[in-house]
Amino acid sequence: MAELCIAGQQIEFCWPSQSQPTLRIPELSIRTGERILLRGPSGSGKSTLLSLLAGVNQPTSGTLTILGTELHRLNQRRRDKFRADHIGYIFQQFNLLPYLSVYRNVLLACDFSAARKQKLAAENLSPEAECERLLTHLNIPKELWRRQAATLSVGQQQRVAVARALIGKPELIIADEPTSALDTDARDNFLSLLQDECQSANITLVFVTHDATLSHHFDRTIELTEINQTGVSA
Repeated sequence: MAELCIAGQQIEFCWPSQSQPTLRIPELSIRTGERILLRGPSGSGKSTLLSLLAGVNQPTSGTLTILGTELHRLNQRRRDKFRADHIGYIFQQFNLLPYLSVYRNVLLACDFSAARKQKLAAENLSPEAECERLLTHLNIPKELWRRQAATLSVGQQQRVAVARALIGKPELIIADEPTSALDTDARDNFLSLLQDECQSANITLVFVTHDATLSHHFDRTIELTEINQTGVSA
């Protein structure tokens, strides 16, 4: 059996302004290399759980281990470094720097992580070469690479954000509803490209959505309403 990328026991999280926990999850296990659809309606705690998986927040109680590390045992600086080195995050609004070129936006992930650069160097790859490979595979035309990110279409910006998350082969990719603005054909093409990249590098993928129709793209679906034993909205 594959080792666990994410392992949690008796996870609880309560925002300071609330008297009841937003999350109460007895157990959470995701194997290395799994591609997981994490599904739940608005208010089910998806964003809160993502903040714990990324080490932005820490559980109020219980244990949560990411890639063998309990992030709550790290200080803020070390958590930030861990995230930069090991977790690629695809935001719903993409969070590209609009005034930078497509090329520079992708390379930012390596600028902030020596570990990602070292992984590429071990395969005799430069960040620039991997950036170009990813942009090509994700169907971003070469004539757009030097354009400011803000000038691209929504679908193109989305794929640039994916390239930035993937460069340097982080062990875990977290995608926060990145397909919500796409039509069905564009969405399915995007998911196929993302899955191909994750599979080739044995990257664990946690893809968050409210859309149950996407489940056939993934190894397994986790319904947050089933594992979260509290009804408090997030």
